[in-house]
Amino acid sequence: MAETVWTTLFWSGLPVLAVLAAVTRWRGLYPGTWRHAFDPRYNRERQKLSTARENLRRAEHNLAAQQEQARSAAADAAREHQARVRKAELRLAALRDPDFNGALLHSLGDRLDLYERALRVGTETTHPLLGLTIDDQYSPTEAYIYLTPHDGRRELLTLALENTPEADVRAFVVHVHNAIADAGAASQRLRALIPKAKAELERVTADTGDRRRAEQKAQQVTAQLNLRVLQARREVDAACGRWQQLTGERPG
Repeated sequence: MAETVWTTLFWSGLPVLAVLAAVTRWRGLYPGTWRHAFDPRYNRERQKLSTARENLRRAEHNLAAQQEQARSAAADAAREHQARVRKAELRLAALRDPDFNGALLHSLGDRLDLYERALRVGTETTHPLLGLTIDDQYSPTEAYIYLTPHDGRRELLTLALENTPEADVRAFVVHVHNAIADAGAASQRLRALIPKAKAELERVTADTGDRRRAEQKAQQVTAQLNLRVLQARREVDAACGRWQQLTGERPG
């Protein structure tokens, strides 16, 4: 029974507590006498103080939001620049790598890939074209491809013609013959690309215009909005000063 009474008193007292909290908060916003805080005759003065505070909150919110947006744009520009530099670095490193195969020229199924400077067999074996020979023979059901790298050790690949047509095998072997004939020239072409790739890396590294502009914009946004916040704070300070002259108490 006693518990029920206390529960009833608690819940019935909540509206009163809420009103008291609201009144206390209002008095904190507009210190002075009750008349200054609630009398309609002072609505205009209270509104001026409220408007100054709202303008400051809005200015601070805009500052935070636009600062974040500008910083994000600057970070994106920095990442994009780093990505371009990294791409150029990888290109130069690949050209300098003696094991770089060059561009993919032709493929035969999923077992043979012909590059500018190498023939890849499966996923684990790669034969440089320089010094490589290739021969092909056929039975009614299978194609036989003989590979002899520069070390002279012959390798036999057997392909089922039901999966890979003979015409495709013959065409691929011709492509390999021609690529072997062009291997020396291909290596020279790739080596000739190194100075261009180095120059491109230097150009991309130095090309920080987008990144710099984004950073400058972020700084400008911060500076401009900081001025607005400072002005809004001056207006709040002035409004608080006028309220103090009116009431004798300065709002916090």
